[in-house]
Amino acid sequence: MKAPHSKEPTDSLSRTLADWRVAPGRTPEFRAAVWARIGDDKATLSWAVYARRNAGIVAGALALAATVGGVIGKEQARAQADAASARLAAAYVQGLDARAMVGR
Repeated sequence: MKAPHSKEPTDSLSRTLADWRVAPGRTPEFRAAVWARIGDDKATLSWAVYARRNAGIVAGALALAATVGGVIGKEQARAQADAASARLAAAYVQGLDARAMVGR
């Protein structure tokens, strides 16, 4: 059985939360202090500090760069090996050509 909906909270916690209001005090220098802290952090932020603060991002970027570099290097090495193999095969077949042997 459902309780009837009413605008008045029935328990003390609900009444307390309904009546609760936050009124923060105003500080005129707050905005200037925030911008001063931001300016200080940007001015003193070195690469080492950035790397320590964002270690996961830096490690991920380094791992990605190493992986991409390895894949590209492997493909270039494979292409060079294939080209060398083709040159050797062509030289071998040319060495076996009977028409080329006549003049020797």
